[in-house]
Parts: sequence; C-alpha cells; structure tokens
Amino acid sequence: MCFAKKIAQAIQIVISISCLLFPVVSVSQTRVDLKQFNQVAEQVEELKKTDLSLSLKQLMIYEDSLSALTIEQNLLYFKLLSEIQIEQNKYTRAMKTANQGLTIAKRLSSPSILISELLYLKGFAFENLGKITQAAKEYKKGLEVAESLHDKVQVALGLINLGAIAYLTNDYKRSLVLLNDAYNIAGQTDDEDLKGTVNSELGIVYSYLRQEKQSMAYYQQSYSHFKKAGLLLAAQNSLYNIAIMHTYKKDYQQAITVFNTIIAESNKDSPSERMFIVYSGMAWAHLKKADSNPDAAYQYLMMAKQYLQLTERFDYQLQFYYDQAYVLFKLDRFDDVLLSIAKVEKVVANHQQLSQIKQRNYVNIIDLKARVYNKQKKFKQAYKSQSQVIALTDKLYENEDVLSIAQVRLRLEGEQADKQNKILHNEQDLYDENLREAKLENEEQRLYLIVSALITLAFAWILVKLLQSQHKLKVAANIDALTGVANRRSLMKQAQQAFKLAQAKPSHLSIMMIDVDHFKDINDSLGHSSGDKVLAKVANLGAKMMRKSDMFGRFGGEEFMVCLPKTTLKSALEVSERIRLGVNQHVWAFNKLEKVTVSIGVATFSGDDDLISLIKRADEQLYQAKASGRNKVCG
Repeated sequence: MCFAKKIAQAIQIVISISCLLFPVVSVSQTRVDLKQFNQVAEQVEELKKTDLSLSLKQLMIYEDSLSALTIEQNLLYFKLLSEIQIEQNKYTRAMKTANQGLTIAKRLSSPSILISELLYLKGFAFENLGKITQAAKEYKKGLEVAESLHDKVQVALGLINLGAIAYLTNDYKRSLVLLNDAYNIAGQTDDEDLKGTVNSELGIVYSYLRQEKQSMAYYQQSYSHFKKAGLLLAAQNSLYNIAIMHTYKKDYQQAITVFNTIIAESNKDSPSERMFIVYSGMAWAHLKKADSNPDAAYQYLMMAKQYLQLTERFDYQLQFYYDQAYVLFKLDRFDDVLLSIAKVEKVVANHQQLSQIKQRNYVNIIDLKARVYNKQKKFKQAYKSQSQVIALTDKLYENEDVLSIAQVRLRLEGEQADKQNKILHNEQDLYDENLREAKLENEEQRLYLIVSALITLAFAWILVKLLQSQHKLKVAANIDALTGVANRRSLMKQAQQAFKLAQAKPSHLSIMMIDVDHFKDINDSLGHSSGDKVLAKVANLGAKMMRKSDMFGRFGGEEFMVCLPKTTLKSALEVSERIRLGVNQHVWAFNKLEKVTVSIGVATFSGDDDLISLIKRADEQLYQAKASGRNKVCG
C-alpha cells in the first residue's frame, strides 16, 4: 500500500507540473480571475515604467495560478515578465520566458499580436547576448505576424529592431531605410513610446556615421517623447546618449553634468547595465577633459566595475577593459595596461562579428599596446604591434560600407598617420638617448642597438607610405573612383552650400534621387565588372545633361543624387525625364544586356525643409517610382 501511495503522489506531482506548463482553462476559474488579472496587468504595465521591483511583485502573484487564466492571459503574463527581465538586464532568463509564452501560443487557433511582441522580446534578448543572427530571425518572424494583423505599432517596432540589426552588421544604408520607414509610421500614431524608440535608434545610426549634430537632435527628441510617455528609465537612456554625444564633441564638462543628472535620478530599480555605462562614461570624461584627472577616472571605473559582473553583454566587458587600459596608461601602470589589453584580445577572439565602431576601437587598443611597448623600450614587440595596427586598418577599409562612411576613410588614414608620426618621434628620441648612453660591452648590446635603428628606419618608411597614401586620398577625396563624378562627401558638402543660399535668398532648389533598376540582377547575371561599367555609363549620361551650377554625384551603391539650384519642381521633372529617356534609349555593348532603366524621385525646397528632409522627400518619391513599376519619374 505504501508503494502504491507513493506512486499516486508522484503522479499527482507530475500532473501539477503539467498544469503549470500547459494550463488547462476552467470556466469557473476564468470567471473568477479574468477581470482581476486584466486589472493587475494594466497596473504592471504602468508600474514597470518607474518601479521594476513593485511591478514584478504584482505580476508574480499569478505565478502559481496560470492554469486559471486563458491562453491570451498566459501570453500577456509571459510578455510582461520578459519585459521586466530585459529591463533588469537578465537576458538569458528573458529569452526563456518569451519562449515559454511562444510554446503556449501554439495552442491558439488564430494569430495574436502578443506572439509578435514575444518574438521581438526573444530577439532582443538574443541581440543583447551578442547572438545577432538568431535575433534577426526572431525579429523577422515577429514582423511577419504584425504585418498579417495590420498592426501599425508592432510593424514599426519590427522595422526598428531590424534597423538595429542592420547597423550592428555595418549595413548603414539598410538601417536608415528601415528606421525612416518606422519613423514615418510612428508619426501617424499617438504612441510617444514608439516615437521615442525610433528617434533613439536613428540617433545611434547617425552617431555611427559621425553625424554628431543630427544624432544629438534625434537623442533630444527621443528624450522628449519618453518623458511625455512617463517612461523615466527610457528617458535616462536618452540622457546617457546625449552625454556620450558631448564626449564625441569633446565637451567633457557638459557630459559630466549630464552623467551626474542620471546618477542623481537613479534608484534601486536603475538597471545595472545603465549604471555601468554611466560610471564608465564619467571615467572617460574625467580622463579626457582639459584638466585630466586619471585618479578620479580610475575611481569611477572601479564604481563601474561593481556592475560589470551583473551584465551578460560582451560589449560592456570590452568597454570596461578598453577604458581600464587607457586610464592605467595615464597612471603609468604599463604592465597592468597589457593585462587589460590581453583581456580585450580574448573577448574579441570569441566574438568575430564586431560593428564598425568596435573594429575601430580594437585598432586603437592595439595601437595603445604598441605605445606601451615603446615606453618599456621593447622595440621588437612595439614594431610587431604597430604592424598589426596597419594590417587591421587595411582590413577595416576593405570591410567598411562605402555608401555611408566613405568620408571616414580619410579621417582614419589621417589619424593613423598621426599615430605613426608620434611613434616615430618617440623612437627617434629613444634611439638618440641609447646612442649617447649605451656602452657596447658585448655583441648582444651591439645587436640590440642595430635592431633599434632598423626598426626606426622601418617606422620612417611606413610613415612616408602612409603620408603618401593620405595625400592621394586628399587629392581624390571629392571624386568617386568608379564613376568619375562627385562622391557622397563632396556632393553633400556642395548641396549644403547651395541649400544655404536657397534659404538666404530665398530661391528654388530641387533634389533628384536616381536609382538603377534591377541592378542586383545585372551584377548577378553579367558580373560585378559589367555592373561597374553600367554605373559609370549612367553617371556619364546624367552628368552630360547638367548645367555648370548643377551638382551630380554618386550617393552610394547604384544610387545617384542631383542638386539643382534655382530650379522649380516643373523644371526638375523635365530634367529627370531627359535623364530617364537617355538611359532607357542607350544601346549597351554587353551581351545579354538589352536595356537599363532608372527610377527617379524629385523634391523641391518648400521653405520648411532642411537638406536632410529634402533628400528624404526625394527618396520617398524614388520609392514611389519603383513601387509603380520602375523606369519612371515621380515628384
């Protein structure tokens, strides 16, 4: 009997566990709990904006009563729980929680928008764990559900999520397209949270592109939207981004002021990751300000460290070791610097997919390693590290997205030349000192001095090559090498000058955006060499139709932009039609290529635009031309 009783108890336990994992809905239980749960869920939704602990406490009342809830209520429970866990930076737990909800969702007879939200949460957890590919898959599935249900807000959130994936993988053009689509959708709603989110993400993209002014404007807008929505934690994120933009502009004291504001507003619910990046930012600002204070920087860094163990994000580990290395270098603790750099190298070795900014940071940290070896008079190691810097810089150039960050190349090259120049001077000083003081008592010392001299000469040769390269870049800085027309950097600079004149007069000014139709098919069928020739010819045909005052250039990829000063919309449309016909009627000397067409979008300065919004309007007209069948002009 005892054995049978134990068996019965075991079966009862299994049944109880099954009920928790796969709730069975009782009509009587639903009647009792339905209204109460919905009210609590609304309270939790509001509470988690300001008090994560209390919101979690309220939600967990239902942890042992899930079988009393409907499937939809179960999904809502797991959605809220996953959101709270993400705010607490518990990404692995949040991913598992979202997955629990998605497992239950399979029992639904029709799609629910909660499925889309759970997929986004799962993807966001993957993203923060550095699993970008898995994150993208979940985001795409969530977007498909949102689109099938025609839910504007969730569609916009899906575009925002995929836009973030795009900039994390260095595809800045795709990121801007996706985020601008989300921005347009958000503008059609009253959802301040959504508006704050898309502005924040656009700020991040423009900061990656070194467009500090534009980035700051988006961050400030995101802060305003989050405050209106009562999302204090999200608003603090925007404040942090604003502080970081101040550091980019070298306004370190202003950055410190903003960081102090965040610290003053923080509480027990402030996520550990935010506190880490805030104290890390404080350390950097104190290190770099005019009256640099490495000791204070180190103290703030140690404050940041206490939060590091609570995060699962590898990029924050990287940031800490980066910052620690630079602070220790300022404190002349060179052996400790090398230990920090070794930890950076270990983390990077385990995460090969780094964003453009992280790749540049890694180049800088290896450069710091070379400087440490120079300080320690370990010239052979210094030379090896500096050679690695040059190789990494070359690789960075090869991999960068020329569409969005061509203007960064010259800056990087110039920075690299400056670094080499400093090392060369340091090496020369050390060499001169060794030459005066060295007592060549044995052959080993003689060999050491010879090697030092050779390394100095090698650095001199590298510097000359870099400076020659920099000079070539300066000469060609305004021309797109493939097509021979103005490049994006030069085009935007000239267009900005023309725009300012149109504002001051005022006078008409039109922008044309031109895109080669089905260009990917041309590349795939004929090869990239033929594709390049097509682009060059389209550029040639278009440039020939320009006046002296017009600006025709390659905006990036297969897209061209034209700035037409003192030109009305009607005249711009006529010019566009001539270009369209010219390309359409051109006879191509390629086998299997009978015709190439272009789609063109046109917009004219209305008095309320800035240049970016004017280009955006022209781009929207371009997409309209493509959507209506291609080989068209819209304006």
